[in-house]
Amino acid sequence: MMKRLTSLALCAVLLVAGCSGGTDEQNTQASKFRTLFDAYRESRQAEAQPAPQLTPALIASLTVPALEVTIENRDASAFLVPFSDRRDAGPGTLRTWRSANDVQITLRSGVIAATRGTAYDIGSVDADTAVKAIQQRTPISGKHTLYVKNGNNGIDEIPLDCEMRTAGNEDLVIVGRSFPVVHLQENCTGWKGVVAFDYWVDRRDSTVWQTRQWSGPELGYVRTRLLKK
Repeated sequence: MMKRLTSLALCAVLLVAGCSGGTDEQNTQASKFRTLFDAYRESRQAEAQPAPQLTPALIASLTVPALEVTIENRDASAFLVPFSDRRDAGPGTLRTWRSANDVQITLRSGVIAATRGTAYDIGSVDADTAVKAIQQRTPISGKHTLYVKNGNNGIDEIPLDCEMRTAGNEDLVIVGRSFPVVHLQENCTGWKGVVAFDYWVDRRDSTVWQTRQWSGPELGYVRTRLLKK
């Protein structure tokens, strides 16, 4: 379980917690996360000092929701706060999380629906089956299609055929707090072998606390952890 800010690179691009024009509460949380980041940077300059870690006290002090996002192939993590919530014709609620410099990730009930500002962004996703499975907390197999920007001013459609299974019931621990979850896993074919989507869903109310989702050939696997609901 990752508890450290592991990359200055993404923090420079995706450092987060409050953004220009945000609420006073969001900006307060931004200050807290930036203080943690500054301490981390100083610790990197002094090898004898350990990198700071998230603590239950820090999470408890937040007054707005907070999301940790990790891009695995960049070895990079950052924090985000909500920017907007909306509904459309699809299942679930769309929540956009935003960084200080307007990098965004949109989740549809925990499933990555779009990104902005990360390079090779996801333009949109058709994964209604996965969303319904999360809502019902039971495996449902079906299509999972990504529309990914290809760097040539175009978008590549990546259709995947997915089999979902229950990997098991777990007690998921996030920064000292334990949640009873069902681990749902999609194994999908259609892109050079098998790719996977993992969701850790609260067995009580379908809150998605943690995910690991394949997000295209360039972006690779993206992990999310909901630090504060």
